[in-house]
Amino acid sequence: MGAVPTAPYHEDRIADRVVGFALGLGLEVSDDADGNVFVWHRGARASGASRRPLIVSAHMDHPAIEVISTEPLVGHLLGSIRADSFSTPVPVRFFNQDNPDDPRGVREVAGCVLGAFELDGVADARVGLHLAASGALAAGAFGVFDTGPVALDEETGLLYLTAADDLAGCAITLAWLARSAAAGVDLDVCGAFTRAEEVGLVGVAALVRRRGLPENAMVISIEASRELPGAELGLGPVIRVGDAATTFHPEGDAVLRAARDRIRGRDVDFRVQRQLMSGGICEATAYVVAGYTTGAVCVPLGNYHNQTPDGGIGAEYVHVDDVDMCTTLLVEAGVVMSEGFSWPNDDRSSRRIADRPDVQLRRLRDSGVRMSGHDA
Repeated sequence: MGAVPTAPYHEDRIADRVVGFALGLGLEVSDDADGNVFVWHRGARASGASRRPLIVSAHMDHPAIEVISTEPLVGHLLGSIRADSFSTPVPVRFFNQDNPDDPRGVREVAGCVLGAFELDGVADARVGLHLAASGALAAGAFGVFDTGPVALDEETGLLYLTAADDLAGCAITLAWLARSAAAGVDLDVCGAFTRAEEVGLVGVAALVRRRGLPENAMVISIEASRELPGAELGLGPVIRVGDAATTFHPEGDAVLRAARDRIRGRDVDFRVQRQLMSGGICEATAYVVAGYTTGAVCVPLGNYHNQTPDGGIGAEYVHVDDVDMCTTLLVEAGVVMSEGFSWPNDDRSSRRIADRPDVQLRRLRDSGVRMSGHDA
C-alpha cells in the first residue's frame, strides 16, 4: 500500500486497495456519495448486550501536486508544504488521466518541480508550482514526489515511503480489522477511510455533516503525525489527547489507556506514549466538533509532509515497531469496549481522583472548622 500514489481528490487507487483487501477477508464494504469508504467487521453477537461500535478513521490522501495549466506547465500544491522546499528541482511521478470515463486508467509520466510561487484565490491551494514533464500532461493530472521505493532499514527499524501520512494509518486500520475479525472480537468495528483530509478535512467534514456514522459510535482518529518531544520514533504509538485545535473526549482517552494497561499487564515491554500532538490538526477535531465521542492515536513521523531537515523533499518514515504496537493497541481497545467498559466508572485514574479515602475527607471536614467565618 505504501507504494500506491495518492493525492487529495485522487484517492481511487488507495480505495481500490482498501476494498480489495477487505473483500478478500469477507468483510462488509460500502461507500458514500463522496467516495469515503467503510469496512465493517460485524463482531457483536446477536444474543449479546448492545455495545457501541468502535470506528477507526484514517484518510487516504497525502500532499501532492495537481496540474492546472499545460501551456506553460503549472500546478498547485494540494496540502501543506513550505514553498521554500522547492528551491531546487524535485522529481515527481505524474499520473495522467487518459480516459476520463475510467478513473483507474492512468498513464505515468516522469517530471519535476522547477520552483514555487504564491497562489491566491484557490480554495484548495496556496502554493503554485512551475513544472516540467517527459510527456504530455492534461489539466487535472496529479503528481507525487518521487522519493524512491518503499524501503525498510532493518538495522534501525525505520520504514521509508512517500506517504506515511496517512497510508500508514490506512494500513494499520486494515491490519486492525483483520486481527479483530480473526480474534472474534465481540464488537462491531469499522474502518472509515476518508478523502481530501490534507486540504481541510473535506471528506470527514462531508461525512459528519450527513451524520454518516452511528450516533453512539466511539471514533478513534489515526494518523502518522509529526515527531515531537514525548512522541518519539521507536518508543511506541501515541495516545493522542489533542491536536493544534482541540482536545479530545476523555472517554476515548480512557478506553485507549485501559487497553494499554491490559497489554502491559501481560507484556512489560509493550511501549505506548501519550501526548498532545500540536504539530497539526487531525480528523478527530472534526468528529469532536460534530459531537461524536472521539479519541485518537498516531505513530510518530519523520520528514512530516516530505519536508527534510535541510529544507528539501524526501521520503517520510515511521518505525515498524510503532506500527505493529499501534495495531495491537487498537485490537485491545475493541476487546475493552466489547466487555462493556464504562467511563468514568471503569477508568482507574478517574476513580482514584473521585474516590478519595474517608480518612482524607474526614480530615478535610475537621480542619474546615478553622476556616469558618472566613469570607469566600
